[in-house]
Amino acid sequence: MSIAADAPQQHAAHQQHSQQQLNARLEWVRDMRGRFSPEGMCGLDGEVNQDYFKPKAIVIRLKDDEKWGPAQKEALYKGLEKYGVGKWKDMIQNSPELARYKDTDIRVHAGRLLGTQSLARHVGWKGNRAAVDAQRELHLKIAAATSCLKNGVLVENDDGSVARYLEEHPEDAARIASRR
Repeated sequence: MSIAADAPQQHAAHQQHSQQQLNARLEWVRDMRGRFSPEGMCGLDGEVNQDYFKPKAIVIRLKDDEKWGPAQKEALYKGLEKYGVGKWKDMIQNSPELARYKDTDIRVHAGRLLGTQSLARHVGWKGNRAAVDAQRELHLKIAAATSCLKNGVLVENDDGSVARYLEEHPEDAARIASRR
């Protein structure tokens, strides 16, 4: 009978000991945070200040002449018609509207115009505004069918959904720029 009577006392003693260990660990954690954390990361009680990790009020304001606008878009359409996909440096050198941009900037904007992240199927392709817009519509159709739309453009995925779609739909594959 004494064993059964001692069980609740032992359980209570064990819980008290566990709570003491937990409190000691928490105190040690707070102490370490206070010693090694950057200023402002922890409060006086050692608790983490979650606001420390939130972005500060950073606002990047581009000057009007640095923004991509209708003039740059029109120059890119003309560049795609005259030079073709991949000839970014030629476009930059021969178009004052694009002169301040890097070739990677032009490539990204061309991808947006064509509606696809990967321009591998389009290298060397030339097309006027209507042809570029038709490619974008085709890419958006494929993106909708494959659930491969991200930030408004068709993206390839690890499952090969786009390649599989093109194999299963040769009529659309034939309309992709490089497969003329």
